[in-house]
Amino acid sequence: MANIRDIADKTYEYVKGIDGLKADFTISETETNEITMKDGKFTLFRTLFDQDVSVKVIRNNKRGLGSINKCTEEDVKKAIDDALVSAEAGDEDENFDIAPGMEPQEFKMGVLEPDIDKFMERIEELSKAIAEKHKKIKVMEICAKYVKSYSTFRNTNGTLDETEAGYYSIMVEFAGSDGDETTGISGTSVVFDNLDKELITLGSIEKDLSDAENSLSPISLQEKFTGEIIFTPACVSQMLFYTFGNTVIDSAIIGGTSVWRDKVGERVVSDKLTISSNPWDKRIIVNEVHTQDGFRSEDYTLIEKGELKCFATSLYAANKCKVNRAANSSVDLVIEAGDVSYEDMVKSVKKGLIVGSVSCGMPGPNGEISGVAKNSFYVENGEIKGAVIETMISTNLFDMFNRVKAVSTEQLCNGMMVVPYIQCEGVTISGKTE
Repeated sequence: MANIRDIADKTYEYVKGIDGLKADFTISETETNEITMKDGKFTLFRTLFDQDVSVKVIRNNKRGLGSINKCTEEDVKKAIDDALVSAEAGDEDENFDIAPGMEPQEFKMGVLEPDIDKFMERIEELSKAIAEKHKKIKVMEICAKYVKSYSTFRNTNGTLDETEAGYYSIMVEFAGSDGDETTGISGTSVVFDNLDKELITLGSIEKDLSDAENSLSPISLQEKFTGEIIFTPACVSQMLFYTFGNTVIDSAIIGGTSVWRDKVGERVVSDKLTISSNPWDKRIIVNEVHTQDGFRSEDYTLIEKGELKCFATSLYAANKCKVNRAANSSVDLVIEAGDVSYEDMVKSVKKGLIVGSVSCGMPGPNGEISGVAKNSFYVENGEIKGAVIETMISTNLFDMFNRVKAVSTEQLCNGMMVVPYIQCEGVTISGKTE
């Protein structure tokens, strides 16, 4: 850590000595303790050490980027020199800029003193719990990590952020298995900062395992109809990623393709939806400290009760298109809970699907989407009839999010997002009709 600080100080003096240069840089080192388990036995324990440097320079209204995975003083200076060469070859644009200077600040977050022995006990406990509670689950691998990092961020306007962060994570790779019958391989993961609870209770691990067991002996729908969809939290995140990718991020605003370009202050989705990017939410583990432009990250609401409040744009896009700059550049999605339980959602469905994910390409700016429903279940008259295969869904994302019937009281909190189930009407569902 001390060496990182020393190199950062010397790097700062180096860039300040270059005439007409605006620059920011991050120097970080990370220690990862990686543990894997197969067939109920630990198969790997190793510690990895990584160093990373990322640099942005602006000179004569030209921007250059550089990165390197070594952080000696000489290597960092070389990365800056390479970024300068890259900038000189680039196009001039007066909208390039960096954040103004801020008072130095230190951040500490997550778990900085891990209990590796206890962590291993919890991993072993998880393996046994899966074997006892989920007889029809075949675990391919449990991959667990404790990650601790130190980073320093500086810019030529005087900002100095120092961050220490640590977290535990676990990923389980598994499939449903019953004799000769198996499902596809699935995965579930969670990030956390304490070992107080059994790991099987965290995130959606328990439900994902149950869904895989219930996906054995799937049914094939033989019709095409318009029905309702209950999107799981993971699929909600996927659908919003597609929607926002075509409406509120830099490429959509700069390219002029966003259908929401002139909709700030207007309702663009159902008033049941309030969607925020909240890195400082206490349920988000190890959050973003500063934006990609060097501003201190703050929580912000993108959509409030259906109304578009702002765009998720960078400083460059804000300068170029005369729109707002987003208060953070994270993907720490937080969606406000609704007033209907997941169980009551299912009971209200006359005919439709519970969808875990959609296999499809990136929708175009018009929002049309069509893909195969994965990890999905058919619901009729309020009862789950079984998992489905060879089933397509088709809809328009903008229309669909205006036809939200309910938002669940339950939220998935997996350390990376806080998202409920969302029920939408008027989606085309197509089984195997040949």
